[in-house]
Amino acid sequence: MAEERKGIRGHSSQKKEMEGFNNFIETNGWVDISCVGKKFTWFKANGTTNSRLDRFLVSEESLQIWLAAKQYVQQRVVSDHCALVLKSCTKEWGPKPFRTFDVWLKEPGFTAMIKGKWELYQVEGNSISVLKEKLKLLKADLKVWSRSVFGCVESDKRRIEMEIENLDGEDNIYALEDEGRLRRLELFSQLGIV
Repeated sequence: MAEERKGIRGHSSQKKEMEGFNNFIETNGWVDISCVGKKFTWFKANGTTNSRLDRFLVSEESLQIWLAAKQYVQQRVVSDHCALVLKSCTKEWGPKPFRTFDVWLKEPGFTAMIKGKWELYQVEGNSISVLKEKLKLLKADLKVWSRSVFGCVESDKRRIEMEIENLDGEDNIYALEDEGRLRRLELFSQLGIV
């Protein structure tokens, strides 16, 4: 649809492809769940072109199970595409996953510190509950270690991501000028993406 694209001139072959895709969706009874967040899911690197390329398509039966399901457009950090998250207000998906930063692996002594901490944890139970508890303890220790070694890297990263998010939001409303697009590229380079 035209409102799902910005900065792209439609060619007749593209229009036929879009109509074919829309007919496929309708024929098979798929539903395009409403989006929350950004209007577009793909951004050309120079910021001149945006589209909503990515989406969840589900059946009517799925919507009966996942009441109030929505797709949330996340920040784009590594790719020119935004990640999508499917959420249902009635479902609890569990705890947040355990994560690490690549820069930690390059830090001298990181592996030895992890091994040392892991061996110090005294946890009882079956193997799955021991693993879960040890990861929980390690997560807390890693937060403290990261702050002491790297400072508030996470808050700097969040500040940069928020500025990119704000520029993307402005770009959704009106086309960014060259200055805004250049600033966005500079911010991506600060994150080591460009």
